[in-house]
Amino acid sequence: MVELKPNEKIEDLQCDGLQLIQSSDEYRFTTDAVLLANFCKNMQGKLCVEFGAGSGVISLLLAKKKRPKRIVAIEIQPQLCEMMQRSVRLNGLQDVLDVMCDDLKNAHLHASCADVVVCNPPYRKVGSGEMQEKINLAICRHEIKATLEDIIRSASQVLNNRGSLYLVHQSERLAEIVTLCSRHNVAVKEILPVCPRPNTPPNLVLIRGVKAGEPDCRLHAPMYVTDEHGNYTPEAKAWYGTEK
Repeated sequence: MVELKPNEKIEDLQCDGLQLIQSSDEYRFTTDAVLLANFCKNMQGKLCVEFGAGSGVISLLLAKKKRPKRIVAIEIQPQLCEMMQRSVRLNGLQDVLDVMCDDLKNAHLHASCADVVVCNPPYRKVGSGEMQEKINLAICRHEIKATLEDIIRSASQVLNNRGSLYLVHQSERLAEIVTLCSRHNVAVKEILPVCPRPNTPPNLVLIRGVKAGEPDCRLHAPMYVTDEHGNYTPEAKAWYGTEK
């Protein structure tokens, strides 16, 4: 067992006993993170880097479900890094998962020749939408410490040629993502639109880009999170780890 601080609790991630420490004082992960972790593929035996790892939910899920050789989880906020390190110990993943407290723009100092980069970034530009009063929460939701271009540029710096970048983001920023990827030698190869329910437009996109890849792209049929009755769809149940 590990020590829990005030306002912390342990959550069951419904994946082979995997557990995560969460704090009500910090940004709590959403289903977007679970979607992204499950969208990643072909990671067994590879080096993975996560940008802006937060509480570590994505890295923990990847370590358990995708079997990479090593994950380097980079997070700029010290209190989140410390909490993530305790989650790593709680799950006995110290040999697989390294936590680095640093700016993602320094990722090249911690990992090079990576096979995979994964990022669930802040969705909003500074000045757009309502800003959180608490800076620790605002950093997770707005591009205060890193812009979308910073993320894509840094991913291109650390990836091998033919290495993959996985992103989840708001669908309204898809054109910007494709443009920035092209600018930094990352070809968008797969796009999966995510709709909250049938007969609604996608609010998220899951994206796989490949460094120095060829300019061809697969547009997947949309994934629906819930059905018309508000229940999780079979695909969503499988990805979230709930009963099929």
